[in-house]
Amino acid sequence: MNAQLFKNFTDEDFEWKYDGVVYKFKAGQEVYLEEYKAAHFSKHLIDRELTKANKRTNDAGARKELLVECFPGGGVYVDGEALDLNEKAKRKPRKKKVEPEFEDIKEKVEKKKPVKKNK
Repeated sequence: MNAQLFKNFTDEDFEWKYDGVVYKFKAGQEVYLEEYKAAHFSKHLIDRELTKANKRTNDAGARKELLVECFPGGGVYVDGEALDLNEKAKRKPRKKKVEPEFEDIKEKVEKKKPVKKNK
């Protein structure tokens, strides 16, 4: 199974069905999909955008321009590569763990600090 990076390049959410299942893509969202699903959704997204612009949906030049927008990665990934890339995109950066200070050491350090006297 091959996968391709699909992008909803518009500023509107896009929703379409594939095999009876509704897929929702937020504005600007990029996601790796099976190659055939990416082709399916790009066709319908492009149709929607051409219709909104009052252009014919069979205008090959206009379709080609928008197709490039749908596939920003350009490449096709094989099997697990795409799934791994999706997982990496979902991961949130971890917060650095801050160790609590040891109270007994903290007290010793505070006792050793010199006190400034006013003259």
